[in-house]
Amino acid sequence: MNGSVLIQGLWRATSRSLFTALTLVAIVQAAQAAGDPVVMTREGSVQGTTERGVDVFRGIPYAAPPVGELRWLPARPVRPWTGLRPALDFGPACPQRIVADLTENSDQVQSENCLTLNVWTPDVAGPKRPVMVWIHGGALAIGSDRNTWYDGARLAARGNLLVVTIQYRLGLLGFLDLSRIGGSEYAQSGNLGILDEIAALRWVRKNIAAFGGDPDNVTVFGESAGGASVAVLLATPLARGLFNKGIIESMSPQLGEPREPQSESARALMEAAGVHTIKGLRGLSVGRLFAAERKAVAAHRDAGDFTTKIDHVLLNANALKLIEEGKLAHVPVIIGTNLDEMNFFDTIEDFRQREKPRALLSKQLVGAFGRQRAADIEKAYFSDEKGSYGDEVIALNSGIFFRIPSIRLAEASSASQPTWMYLFTYRSTSTYRPYASSHAMELPFVFDNLEAQDAIAFTGRAPDRKRLSEQIQDAWIAFARAGNPNAPGLPRWPRYDPHSRATMEFGEVTHVVDDPLRERRRVFNDLAFNGTSPAPKQYAPLMFANGGGSTRLASK
Repeated sequence: MNGSVLIQGLWRATSRSLFTALTLVAIVQAAQAAGDPVVMTREGSVQGTTERGVDVFRGIPYAAPPVGELRWLPARPVRPWTGLRPALDFGPACPQRIVADLTENSDQVQSENCLTLNVWTPDVAGPKRPVMVWIHGGALAIGSDRNTWYDGARLAARGNLLVVTIQYRLGLLGFLDLSRIGGSEYAQSGNLGILDEIAALRWVRKNIAAFGGDPDNVTVFGESAGGASVAVLLATPLARGLFNKGIIESMSPQLGEPREPQSESARALMEAAGVHTIKGLRGLSVGRLFAAERKAVAAHRDAGDFTTKIDHVLLNANALKLIEEGKLAHVPVIIGTNLDEMNFFDTIEDFRQREKPRALLSKQLVGAFGRQRAADIEKAYFSDEKGSYGDEVIALNSGIFFRIPSIRLAEASSASQPTWMYLFTYRSTSTYRPYASSHAMELPFVFDNLEAQDAIAFTGRAPDRKRLSEQIQDAWIAFARAGNPNAPGLPRWPRYDPHSRATMEFGEVTHVVDDPLRERRRVFNDLAFNGTSPAPKQYAPLMFANGGGSTRLASK
């Protein structure tokens, strides 16, 4: 960074004395002389490092720590700092339960002081580059940007663009609705995690130019609950003008539900914790909060489920319903799913869908969709004698929980804005578990972190992995640059519409297919999947081997 520009920025951004400012300039210049990248943000200067040909800044706070009296309140601006702040290490993960086989790597490092983000940039100087902001998945209950799968170095370098990964409050600290208990002060408590994402996007808007990014060319992308977050950001007026494009990968059905069930969850938590006021809740340690949550879930299973709320501030209705009505940010969108989404969950206790008795499945289908449609569904999914029953159960639930809601979103989006649809069909060759084209399988390909050992355990070592990674990266990069995923070396990718339903299949052979799995789509033709028809609670038992009512979905 040019010294005179740095001094001007310091002078504008702070009210420090000239002596302090000059001292800081000397510190900055010393860091620069050592080869370390330094950026002056609106809140203070940060020192990063250079790795794999790009500059990286980790653990930058974008909001004040939501602790003490700020627990369960919307994010507040971060307090400016003096001196040069090291931005070398990831911030701690937001507090969460540790869930075997679902927890992000490194999520054992946790703190409520977790509202941080990371930036990978080819260079802090030069022409402004496109920006991609990543929102991790995890059922709004687990996950963090500490995960090695989300390292943005290779994507930033290949695309000559900036990658930003963000953290947001999770579970009972990010989505517990206390509005009926705490009144107007806590009116937005049930959507704090999404409000955190919006606060991070505001930080990007204000600061990303200093890192070499273009604040007027921002793409938000996310997977699972992160994909649902992108859909909510499309639908809420609170995020207007903060991003220019969206990529929604394997969106979970957490798009906005009425407050009442979540208010009951709050009361169950307080009862389990033995407190009667929000002040009492605030006085509990995170450990005691999670202990109370476990007790509440044992008595009321849904007390452990979290979703966005229809609070008439962030959302006036389910996000998909709003998008169907044309009430959305009119920006280009890519939407897609993986072929065998539910395979990811099938080895987890409670799920094990392949073990569901056929008679129970038939009964649950009738309960969720009515007798005639249930018969049509069974014909569409189970009439092929060559297919195994277990595989078809996975296919059915992958359609109900991920693919059909994503198709409904693509249909609604394509009526208002440029929309593209994909289907990821790469089948894992892992020797660890038979993941096939499961939920989250595309993630190591999008970020090209295929050689991480835990990624290899997930994807296997198929020789065509690198080729596929380059193809999906090039499409995402082209989209981030110009709002169109067509890129050299890829088949022409037409926009999605409800007639041809052109879909890019990323897999062993990457090509465009019109209306893939047509008959399995048609059987749900007139169901909206917008949180009302059908309601998630209505079809949730299908997810479990022996019934159950939880809608918890989690992923990398």
